[in-house]
Amino acid sequence: MAGSAISCANHPAAGPNGGHGYHNLGGGVVTKLVPNPAITAAEAAQAKVNACLDAGTSFRLEAGAGAGKTYSLVAALKKVIAEQGRSLVQSGQRVACITFTEVARDEIAVEIEEHPAILVETIHAFSWGFMAPFQSALRKLLPELERRATEISEAGGVGEKAVTYDLGFFRIDEDRVSLGHDDIPALMAKLLSLEKFKRLLTQQFPVLFIDEYQDTDRDFMSAIDEHFFKGKGGPMVGLFGDHWQTIYRSEYELAQYSVEAIDKGSNFRSAQPIVDVLNRLRPELHQVVSDPDFPGEARFYHANAYVGERTKSAHSKEDLPPKLARTARINLMARLEAEGWAPEKTKVLMLTHSALAAEQGYPGIAEVFKGRNEQFVKREDPVVELLTETVEPMCVAYVDGNYGEMFEFFGAGPAIHCHADKIAWRADMDQLLKLREEGSIGQVIDHLKRTSRPALTSRIIKKEDALKALHDQPIPEDMKSLQRHANLREVPYVEITEVAKFVEGFTPFATQHSVKGAEFENVLVVLGGGWNHYNWPQLLELLETKAVTAKNSKAYYRSRNLFYVSISRPMKRLAVLATQTLSETALRSVTHLFGSEGVEEIPLEKLA
Repeated sequence: MAGSAISCANHPAAGPNGGHGYHNLGGGVVTKLVPNPAITAAEAAQAKVNACLDAGTSFRLEAGAGAGKTYSLVAALKKVIAEQGRSLVQSGQRVACITFTEVARDEIAVEIEEHPAILVETIHAFSWGFMAPFQSALRKLLPELERRATEISEAGGVGEKAVTYDLGFFRIDEDRVSLGHDDIPALMAKLLSLEKFKRLLTQQFPVLFIDEYQDTDRDFMSAIDEHFFKGKGGPMVGLFGDHWQTIYRSEYELAQYSVEAIDKGSNFRSAQPIVDVLNRLRPELHQVVSDPDFPGEARFYHANAYVGERTKSAHSKEDLPPKLARTARINLMARLEAEGWAPEKTKVLMLTHSALAAEQGYPGIAEVFKGRNEQFVKREDPVVELLTETVEPMCVAYVDGNYGEMFEFFGAGPAIHCHADKIAWRADMDQLLKLREEGSIGQVIDHLKRTSRPALTSRIIKKEDALKALHDQPIPEDMKSLQRHANLREVPYVEITEVAKFVEGFTPFATQHSVKGAEFENVLVVLGGGWNHYNWPQLLELLETKAVTAKNSKAYYRSRNLFYVSISRPMKRLAVLATQTLSETALRSVTHLFGSEGVEEIPLEKLA
């Protein structure tokens, strides 16, 4: 493949930095053209990616926050399409692009106009699509899955049963074995260790791109490293991601993959003061912005001045009392707004949904998806998706008398041929409104089963059928997805209304987990106690002392990554509020990151 230069005009330079390749200097008169530093850095990284593509050499692109990782991935795909697209299609081959979420899959597919030479799928869809025809091999490998050994043995073995994958939980009966979600990448990893299947995969997919490699199943990634990077043969593999943005998994450090590492040292999102903080936090991946002179700010506020009684629970030590912490946040936000922070362009990033949910009005849903917040924040759960994207806007349109809009969300024509049809529609919608205010999510689902206004999706129907098939017996422990569905049915429906407001951006609140990849003009990050996975004073101390040990390393990297994701969201203004007592060591760390002029102690009267 011939190398191709990146297009400055088309590079996604969202935020304050702009996307121009050059700056004009000279008070309105073009006197000098100055290269755009971020574009120059992006071009350098893309040139290295292109060189790897030309040579058929595997690589890992490390794109920090705001660097334009997806742009680089799409640019690489377009290069392959331009130079090999026709020959790939003619030979029955495709480039496989594995994504972490269905949302990312859809976005990338649109960017490449769903070219037939490219297959964009999630890891589960891609792996199952490849594995499904090899039933004999799957039956042989299944007993090797340690997590399934007991169940398979108790069922008398796999035998000649059909191996299927539909609902995502493991079940074995007389006729078939239904695989769980976690079984798919584990089995794919085992298949890749066999030369026959490694060769077959390479024949079908000579190029393999993995988006968000740091969040991709570790067994699968280990197999890629062992059998493709270190072994002979296999497709050319391109990894795209950022190991500092690993917040969904339990492994946070960079895996040592045997491929060329390419750093993308640009930031198209944030103003220079914010990027300065990021560079001090992560000096090994230095970023440059498009316009160093674009105004911005990054400040850190702490509450050490408070000398009253603080929290002493196991997971919340030395924090302000809850009411006082809330007051501190509200007062600081009022001050920032007085200084020019427009409320409609500001996000307050809390640490978890546990604190946020109670304030926003959906504690039950947060509890159901505890540890899997992205499933409802990103509407990946089918029930949350249908209720927030279709049912809620239908109800709002109905109440407002916008019946045409209501039927647009319904997805079909009115189908009203007589007065009786109109009466039936009104009765069903009135009942839905009543259940929306007084009933549970399960009661609304049951109502939609009867009326099909709107109809349940196939994914919800499968879960409902699976519940029914149990005949009120306890849900097996390994059917965690089904248990979540059952628990979700019991939650008051009014919480869905609040979630819909949250995910549609009608509220200023969000959590770090929900905004990975997002950006806002202004961001206030609130660091506090109350969460067993994150200890912010300890993180700040370790950033200063570097005393990371085997015992504290996981907690350190987990907290560091979430902190990095949080403070890298704003385009123009960043403020961090810490409500726990910070030691002198922690304060030195904060001063190093934000500068002495960027650190401020909240006066006691501000907390009254």
